[in-house]
Amino acid sequence: MPSSFVREYSAGLTISMAGHGLLFLLLGLNMILMPDAAMQPVQLAIEATVIDMTAIRRRQQELERQRQQVETERRQQEEAQRRKAEQTRIAEQRKKEAAERKQQQTERKQQEADHKKAEEKRRKLEEARVAEQRKKEEVERKRQEAEKARQQAEMQANLQSELEAEEQRLAAVNSGKLAQYIGLIAGRVERNWVQPASARPGVECEVHVTQIPGGEVVNVRIGRCNGDAVVVRSIEQAVFRSSPLPPPPDPSLFDRNLRFTFKPEE
Repeated sequence: MPSSFVREYSAGLTISMAGHGLLFLLLGLNMILMPDAAMQPVQLAIEATVIDMTAIRRRQQELERQRQQVETERRQQEEAQRRKAEQTRIAEQRKKEAAERKQQQTERKQQEADHKKAEEKRRKLEEARVAEQRKKEEVERKRQEAEKARQQAEMQANLQSELEAEEQRLAAVNSGKLAQYIGLIAGRVERNWVQPASARPGVECEVHVTQIPGGEVVNVRIGRCNGDAVVVRSIEQAVFRSSPLPPPPDPSLFDRNLRFTFKPEE
């Protein structure tokens, strides 16, 4: 406390001390010049000095009180500013958080809207795909039904044709035309047969012939036969030399697989 007093009021103290020094100097001179009256002025000067020191102390106390009051007010202002700054910071933080929540709500709503839009688009595409699939299935069902109906009609037509051809064939067989056709083929083969030296009289062999439309022979197989291997080969050669075979007198008698008995006349 004293050091701060000296720093703050050093100039005032210096002046006061200089004044008191001057006062003592004047009192000393007065005592020399006026010895009888010297004591009374000295007493007054001392009283004045005491009064001055008390005033200085009061002034010091007043100044200290003012300093403390100023310091208190400064601290109160700083505290008020700190609280205001804190309140401002809290308000800004709340404002920022509110803005972030609002932004998040906006983004969430946008995401929900986008998801709903995408889901609606997917649903429509799925419905369109299902409808297209059903349409294709209906077209395929009708096609299969039409194909089945066509096949049934074709089968019935073929069956009818086969029945008619079989009836015609039976009629031709019954009329003797099949025997006539087989005789024509056997006669041609017998005429084209080159009899080998090993052939014995009374050769009789079963011949199986495979032909295609037009009478061309594509295969020959000899079944039961009383000739040797040379005779068999000679008969096969005779059949190939007879290709193409003569056509049947009735087209219904044509058969890819024919069988006749090779029995040349002696």
